Amino acid sequence: MRQAESEGFCLWWWRERSSGMLIGYAGLNRDRVEGEPVVEVGWSVTPERWGEGLASEAARASAAWGLGCLGLTEIVSFALPENRRSQRVMERIGMAYVRDFERRGLRHVLYRLSA
Repeated sequence: MRQAESEGFCLWWWRERSSGMLIGYAGLNRDRVEGEPVVEVGWSVTPERWGEGLASEAARASAAWGLGCLGLTEIVSFALPENRRSQRVMERIGMAYVRDFERRGLRHVLYRLSA
């Protein structure tokens, strides 16, 4: 909640309008990649809703809002190399692979989208 108050963004819970059922979360988050401060676009969708395009829609809207309304110059996203679903979302929204890096003792892939 503090990040939402100070930055104007965070990861928000996402519910289906018609049922109120929790779908997941999506949004922007301040983080670090190898000590460098970044703004990450993140998402998580409940497995029952995978394959509906919801992650791509939420990630695209979040990134567009950050680059457009907030005036950010770039947004990143990262995932474990075996998480091909998330990598496909990153690619669908126009992000480009940058490099592999280590995070909390695990290898991750880093993608970037510039304004």
